[in-house]
Amino acid sequence: MSGIHDEFFEVFDQGNWFLASQNIVALKDQSVWGAEILIRLYDGDRFLANGKFFPGICRDERYPRITQQIVDLLSRHLDIEPQSFEPRVFLNVTPTDFSNAITVEKLASLATKFAQNDRQLVLELSEIFTVEELHDCVGSVTKFRNLGVIIALDDYGTGVIRAKDIDAFPFDLVKSDRSLCGFKEGWESPYHSELMEVSQNKSLILLAEGIEDSEFAADLMELGYQYGQGFCFDMPSKFIERA
Repeated sequence: MSGIHDEFFEVFDQGNWFLASQNIVALKDQSVWGAEILIRLYDGDRFLANGKFFPGICRDERYPRITQQIVDLLSRHLDIEPQSFEPRVFLNVTPTDFSNAITVEKLASLATKFAQNDRQLVLELSEIFTVEELHDCVGSVTKFRNLGVIIALDDYGTGVIRAKDIDAFPFDLVKSDRSLCGFKEGWESPYHSELMEVSQNKSLILLAEGIEDSEFAADLMELGYQYGQGFCFDMPSKFIERA
């Protein structure tokens, strides 16, 4: 294992991290619809940018281990304090998660436990997926959907996944990236119209990410989005700290 891997595990295993939660709201009235669970790593008072500080983390053996520990932590917290979870709980996953049998089984068990507590797991597939990797994981996705999991595409507009790929894959939700939704300049992007065309043919939940001005809500609704996430609605707050 490389030195940077050792550095990561030293930070992670010493407990210098916590899980934060950020609400996702209905754009129409800003009522809470769900919340995303976010991992925050830190060194003293300094937050570590996961991808920049640990390059390649999403594509090697480290990420499934992180996901497994997060799932275990969420499962224990669900046993103790289920009311602290919003009705829909968003969790980000990557290609290596879907190729790891242990991670898939842990996620399936978590989905079942959420359902038993009248809550729904939302798995956000990171836009680092290639089209080939996306279709390689359709078996796991089908299993999750049969358990009532919402399958989402994260950061639409930043990678290779286009509207035609969304149309061909069993996505339930698409979260458009901050670069498309958080700035007025991004509203002219053809990604929006392509996505809305697909949403006319298949039922999709559409979520705008990275909103920092609440006045954008009406315009994003006019574009076709029902839900939003961003600092103007809710700042990420500490949810679970590792004991």
